[in-house]
Amino acid sequence: MTTAPSRSATETDELLRRLMSFDSRNPDLSPESPGERPLAEAVAVLLRERGLQTELHDAVGDRPNVVGVLPGTPGQPTVLFEAHLDTVPEPPGGIPVREEGRRLFGRGTCDTKGSLAAMIVAAGRIAELPGTRPTLVVAGVTDEEYIMRGAAVLPAQMPPVDAVVIGEPTSLAPVRAHNGFIRVRVQVGGRSAHSSKAHLGVNAIVHAARVVTALDDTLGERLRGRPHTLTGPALLSPTMVSGGVAPNVVPDRCEVMFDRRLAPDETVAVALAEIEEVLAGLRAGGVSVRLDEPIVALPGMETEERLPIVRAAEQAVADTLGRPVPAHGVTYSTDACFLSGYAGLPCVVLGPGSIDQAHTDDEWVDLDEVATAVDVYAALALSLAAHMPAPDGGAR
Repeated sequence: MTTAPSRSATETDELLRRLMSFDSRNPDLSPESPGERPLAEAVAVLLRERGLQTELHDAVGDRPNVVGVLPGTPGQPTVLFEAHLDTVPEPPGGIPVREEGRRLFGRGTCDTKGSLAAMIVAAGRIAELPGTRPTLVVAGVTDEEYIMRGAAVLPAQMPPVDAVVIGEPTSLAPVRAHNGFIRVRVQVGGRSAHSSKAHLGVNAIVHAARVVTALDDTLGERLRGRPHTLTGPALLSPTMVSGGVAPNVVPDRCEVMFDRRLAPDETVAVALAEIEEVLAGLRAGGVSVRLDEPIVALPGMETEERLPIVRAAEQAVADTLGRPVPAHGVTYSTDACFLSGYAGLPCVVLGPGSIDQAHTDDEWVDLDEVATAVDVYAALALSLAAHMPAPDGGAR
């Protein structure tokens, strides 16, 4: 016997397919993309249809954030559901949107339109409930996949909130800690010469190789030896190299981009100082090297396990899945770098799909898990009040 899809599954299936009809690749990474605005406008309509007071707010040029507010019962907490609108680029030939059984394939299904669809449906469910309810803010945010400029301006575009749920693929397991990151360029200088007289020049690429090796042998080894209990070791990785002008010219410059993953208990200033310490030793040995100002530098996130948002997330997941799922840590980064690290908001990361599928050439999400996420999000929002003290310090 075939079981009819639940109301949540039917609604989330249709809504996620609609979200997937928009090309929202981040235009900083895919210049040919129209960006997030068309999707933001569609999300605004979907939120208004469910009773939320919704506006678009300038974020990155013509790429807005969308913020919807569902007023709640006075004295109840305010919770933010946040998911990003943009996706990473697609591989050559793209990823055709298709379904195989209950799996929906396509760029953004897992990261993170599945979360966004479930949050929108959960907002509609909460709006229909009689009686006491929290104030709910739902935000679709731009630029997460590049340098998170949408999250940087979001706090000024919404009412004050007590807690934040960030939709990312966590397989519906609550996450209370993740890494931050720094992206920084190292400039290595040399002296040009004809390659047939290479000894008359100073090869910047050779010196850049020494920089990479020195950083990995010293700082990299040190980082690997001090792992964080929830997110593992911090990492320093060379990710891009540029140098040279012709095959027969000794290069006089070379640039190396580094990605430095910050553990939640590390600071940006200390991380940069550690890199500079290694570079200073290389300069003393005759290497011309300079550390540029970071392109982006964002702290990690760690929310104390005793805080209401963590306890409410664990309860909502346990009640929905029928088993305890303790909040844990992950290695990647989310908009919580801004919302927790800089804005100081208590955050958890929670959503359908696995990070193992995100950014892959066959990205997919399980449609049944997306429907289950609706139950989790709604239960979390409604149970948050039970874990939070009333404004006067008494019980709610």
